[in-house]
Amino acid sequence: MARNKTALYNFNSSSPLHLPLEVGELVHLERETDEWYWGSSLRREAKGAFPKSYVVIRSCNVDRCGETVVASAGGSGVVHDIAVTLREWLQHWKLLYTTNDDRFKFMEVSMRALLELRAQAASGALPQDQLRRVARTAVFTIDKGNRTLGMELAVRTISGQLVDPLTTSTFKLNSLHDEANSRIDKNMETTPTSRPTSQIPTARTYTIVVNIKNFVCRMNDIAELSLALHDSSGNKVTENVLLKWPPGHLGAAELFTAPSVVFTDLGSDIKKEKLFLVCHIVRIGSMEAQSTENRRSTIVPIMGNSAGNMRRPFGLACVDITPHLAADNSDKEILLPFYPCEKDNMDTLLKKVIANRDFKDKHSQGLWVFLQMVEGDLKQIRQENPHMVVGNTAFARKMGFPEVILPDDARNDLYVTLVAGSFSRGSGKSSERNVELSARVVDRAGNVVPGVISVGAGLPLVNEYTSIVYYHEDRPRWNEVFKVCLNIDEFKEAHIVFLCRHRSSNEAKDRAEKYFAMSYLRLMQKDGTTTPDTQHNLAVYKIENKKGGAGVCAETEAARACLQLPSRRDELPAGCERGLARGPLALLPRDALTVATKLCSTKLTQREEILGVLKWSTHHAEGTLRTALTRLLRVPNDELVKFLQDILDALFSILTQIEEDTEEYTEESYEVLVLDCLLQVISLVADHKYQHFQPVLHVYIERSFCDALAYKKLISIMVWAIRCAERGETATKRLLQCMKCLESLSRVLVRSWQLRAALGSRATGAAAAPACCPDLQDSNLESSDAPHLTAKSGPQSLLEALVWLMRCGDQALTCQGSALKYLPHAAPHLARVFPDTQLSEYTVWALEALPLGRLSNQRLHALLELVRGPLGAAPGPRRALLPHLAATLAALLVAPCEGVSNVQMPALDN
Repeated sequence: MARNKTALYNFNSSSPLHLPLEVGELVHLERETDEWYWGSSLRREAKGAFPKSYVVIRSCNVDRCGETVVASAGGSGVVHDIAVTLREWLQHWKLLYTTNDDRFKFMEVSMRALLELRAQAASGALPQDQLRRVARTAVFTIDKGNRTLGMELAVRTISGQLVDPLTTSTFKLNSLHDEANSRIDKNMETTPTSRPTSQIPTARTYTIVVNIKNFVCRMNDIAELSLALHDSSGNKVTENVLLKWPPGHLGAAELFTAPSVVFTDLGSDIKKEKLFLVCHIVRIGSMEAQSTENRRSTIVPIMGNSAGNMRRPFGLACVDITPHLAADNSDKEILLPFYPCEKDNMDTLLKKVIANRDFKDKHSQGLWVFLQMVEGDLKQIRQENPHMVVGNTAFARKMGFPEVILPDDARNDLYVTLVAGSFSRGSGKSSERNVELSARVVDRAGNVVPGVISVGAGLPLVNEYTSIVYYHEDRPRWNEVFKVCLNIDEFKEAHIVFLCRHRSSNEAKDRAEKYFAMSYLRLMQKDGTTTPDTQHNLAVYKIENKKGGAGVCAETEAARACLQLPSRRDELPAGCERGLARGPLALLPRDALTVATKLCSTKLTQREEILGVLKWSTHHAEGTLRTALTRLLRVPNDELVKFLQDILDALFSILTQIEEDTEEYTEESYEVLVLDCLLQVISLVADHKYQHFQPVLHVYIERSFCDALAYKKLISIMVWAIRCAERGETATKRLLQCMKCLESLSRVLVRSWQLRAALGSRATGAAAAPACCPDLQDSNLESSDAPHLTAKSGPQSLLEALVWLMRCGDQALTCQGSALKYLPHAAPHLARVFPDTQLSEYTVWALEALPLGRLSNQRLHALLELVRGPLGAAPGPRRALLPHLAATLAALLVAPCEGVSNVQMPALDN
């Protein structure tokens, strides 16, 4: 028999032996007869008999906390919490009504909101992202209602789960109370759907979702629609998404398969400046357009290029989406008006449209879309809003790095922009050429590297990119972008060739046309860095097809021979106008081709200083490694964070793999130079501008860092840096920076020790690695089989050095204050490999070494952070902290000094 049932009807009786029931009331059954139950109400303290037909079995949730029982039917989690809350509020709400309290209306609105939220959560029809949003809103409403009624605080975790006070320690419960009060205070001022804030400020990443509904334009040919986001200068912000508009009408069923375009990795700057959604329309067909008719259709993804057809400019559709991003217009259809390309090229037309030049009203033609901006990257969108990225969806990334580069976000993309060209008319030509430019990636032998060019996001990679053809234009301006996707090994061996071809209006003549000229661009420079992000003015070489035989062979020979000729015009030798040739190529001195490149790579760098550290073994063999490490300190910060993981890997490799003969460290020692570089990188992440990279650094340490011997050298060099605190300004600056990076360095030390312990346990066949340093558990342990930290390289020596630092004079005052500030943040990490009681004792020794009259304010804040951390939570280390805490407070209360501010100490039970 089910022990709990739910009342299906109201049951009223004057007999004291009966139990009155209300609809929905939960009862606990104790005995039964054929017609009656005997039981007790879970809602109130009452027992009695009631008819069997008045109750029914229904799933319920019962929470017991000591003698208190809280029950509700119909679900668990947020459904259960809302039911319990409404039951508690009901009596208060009735009292507010009888006393004509001003809070009555507010509570009525809150209760109705909770009823609606409970119905949504209990329906079982919500996806996980919406269910989490409902739960956040419900918790916000409950907290605000409880605060309004003056009820007791319901302590919850950051995820919204109630905390059981009987299974939680007093210290932990007090800490959770403080956190809950702080969270509720913030919720009283924010919106219900706002996410809980973290201690580390995270960079905001945005995603824009565009649902394409219809495209109306007077055209009878196949068209390419290229969508991208542009800034107010007309420059591309994101990759383009290429779609095709078929010439025929689509069936009604295909109206529901219109594609979605997702622009990801957008930073917070998109809210500060104007942003335009631009759709370039390119007609695929002959030189002259066919007869047109007004045609409506949806769009389907392009499956491939139409071989042999020309890409002709037709126009563009453009709209400023900044107002739509600022307001909630996700349910509103947006029109991108169509502007035809008549006399101007596409680039000039776009700049005129953005500049709001006078154009005729084209609202009868254009692109209709739904647009929505969501906070979060693509991974978050898949988790929280999966309905936005289902079906026929294309993803376009930002043309550049996002504000946060995660360790697993490996990119090696080169964006190439065909800017413009200047070509001579050529012999035998009575008019200007119709120039078509084809870009290919080839190896050193001139063979095409297949499948490495992206013409648009969401499409398969192709072998070449083909430009738009402008009619009778010897100076075309394209401003078209394609992406080269090569792995590192291919990147080093490849170069891009740009082949020029005249396209004839006559089909027979067009088939006979061959490539008449070419340019090329090296991807790697002689020093091993990649080509810089800038415009490249390339030299143009004429292709002599007769010497190369067939057309294809001539192109391959030209792609191979060009490497022996200068690539850029500024590399051309003096007197080259009189003739410069190699194989089938001959210089055209009056012709030029301008392209621009932009590299987005986490593996290839354009900075020689970074490359010098990444190739440290080569520089070490050549004796130039010290210079390379010194030059790394002068690299711009934006470049350092791009290669954060690779730089850290190289620095730790140098630290552990290079051994020096000298026993004492000097300013020229590899260990000291590596420490300076580590401090530069880690302090950069701690800087306010790059604080959103702190989670990236933590993920690297916990998941990617793999040097099991780094802790020995790192502790040794840190102790040396501390002992040199009084040796001049350079040593003081280094130590100050070392103290600021103490938490991250402690993370590295702990992770390195854990890796070493894991290797030792596998070597000896042990079941698990020791929880903390074995030599600190047993100072007489001398077994060579078990890994352990020696007195010279263990955390103990580091803590002893910190105690020594606190005894120093006025020269180290700034470093002492920094140590007091950052040591409490490093202690939780050191406690993972160092006995927490001994760690607490060393911390107390360090505080006692500092005279009581110095840095009193910093001392109190350090003690506050220590007792709030794991050293204050566990009985052993707390027992070591409390006497010093009490003595310090007593002394400062008797003789306060240095303008000690009010520091609230939490209550601690010894």
